[in-house]
Amino acid sequence: MDIQDYSRGRNNANSKLAFQKAKVTIPKMWEKVYDLVDGIRTTIEIANILGVPIHTISGRFSELKAKHKIYQITSRKIGSKSYAVYSKTIN
Repeated sequence: MDIQDYSRGRNNANSKLAFQKAKVTIPKMWEKVYDLVDGIRTTIEIANILGVPIHTISGRFSELKAKHKIYQITSRKIGSKSYAVYSKTIN
């Protein structure tokens, strides 16, 4: 899967510059997120383990899902918000 900028602001200069910086780290973050997906942890729990805000890795879950590496099995409410729980796809 090619790395593409799917953000709503992708056509402005700031977004283009940010994407150029981020696309270097995306494959490494795919691996980190994938390694922590276990069918038990929520997306926010994985973000907390990695020490990053959820918005910085939410796209990695979407990308891994699009690559058929993970799939959502449920969601769990933590506080007032619901967070997805993913499991790895058996290849």
